[in-house]
Amino acid sequence: MSLTLALPRSTYDQRAERLTSYLAEQQLDAALILGPEAQYWLCGYDTFLGAVLPQALIFATDGPEPVQMVWDADVALARQTSLIRDIRTYRFGVDTPASTFARVLKETASPLRRVGVDLSSHAVPYAFGSELVAQIDGVEIVDIAPELARMRSVKTPQELALMRVAGRYGDAGLRAATDRARPGMTEIELAADIEYAMRKAGSDYASIPTELASGTRSVLGHGTPTDRVLEAGDLVHVEIGGVARRYNCVAIQSFTVPGADPDPKAVELYGVARDCLGIGLAQLKPNVRACDVEAPALQRLRDAGLRDGFKMRFGYGVGIGYPPTWLEPLKITRTSDDLLVPGTTFVLHACLLDEAHQLGVLVGGTYAITNDGYEMLSGAGAMELTG
Repeated sequence: MSLTLALPRSTYDQRAERLTSYLAEQQLDAALILGPEAQYWLCGYDTFLGAVLPQALIFATDGPEPVQMVWDADVALARQTSLIRDIRTYRFGVDTPASTFARVLKETASPLRRVGVDLSSHAVPYAFGSELVAQIDGVEIVDIAPELARMRSVKTPQELALMRVAGRYGDAGLRAATDRARPGMTEIELAADIEYAMRKAGSDYASIPTELASGTRSVLGHGTPTDRVLEAGDLVHVEIGGVARRYNCVAIQSFTVPGADPDPKAVELYGVARDCLGIGLAQLKPNVRACDVEAPALQRLRDAGLRDGFKMRFGYGVGIGYPPTWLEPLKITRTSDDLLVPGTTFVLHACLLDEAHQLGVLVGGTYAITNDGYEMLSGAGAMELTG
């Protein structure tokens, strides 16, 4: 099988150079990288198992070539997707991953005094992290997950091209949602139509399950489909992710099931959410602070008396993702000083939940900062809430 890479080989070489330069600047002897999204970004290794079974990428600051550590059943997968030629294995249920990784780490970088580990990655649960720390006792460990995320946050033109493809997949799912929704079908049946449309268009598997809730369930911000039967005039909100070569684009929309007029309260709530999103979008420009995007939008909620209904952050970073999440650490909140520079990709959304009326609306999408403003990568845009 030939090696399959999402981007040119030179891109990965540049990323490796950035990493080793960072390690040298921080006086780190090596890096042990466990997050699947970081491994994919650095060398192309493509597996969802990293968040379930430990698999690692080891870089020495000054030393031999990097080492890819995988479960022995995934050797062929590593050869097909990873640039790393030194692939070593452990046997599941026989070898202890933490001790195996520690041994290879010490062999690769000697002497080993300080090591960077992406400790705050989803791929490092407490029990495994504690065992790993015990296995390299006496070595100072530095969490490099935030720096790895910062490196990934600004996308290259080639990455943006993949994000646009992923956005088209997500939009195919939104079209299926509004085209196929009808009274008498269940939420699960509608989700099946949405997921089929995205897969048919070419989307890879999702990093987060389809989020879909209708009627009185619409107040569930992260509700997933059930066997609830849709009724005419029901409010429905959908949040889905199109995926192209593991680059995720999130598509979001609220709409109503045809056959009856929507609840006037739902129309009102949707109008405020759409206004809120529009105000936030108007703030987007190169190098804007994240807090300066959310803060003006909140005033619209105060004016409508709905500040308590705004339950979620206004936005977050998005890019390479594996289950259980497509989120990157970038935060768009009133307290965040993160800068949105050209090439930054993120979700911006307004979610309003009215528990008293059992209604919830969600509008937004995925965007990229450009040199003169922003580009919408996925989402339904300013469509009307119609029955």
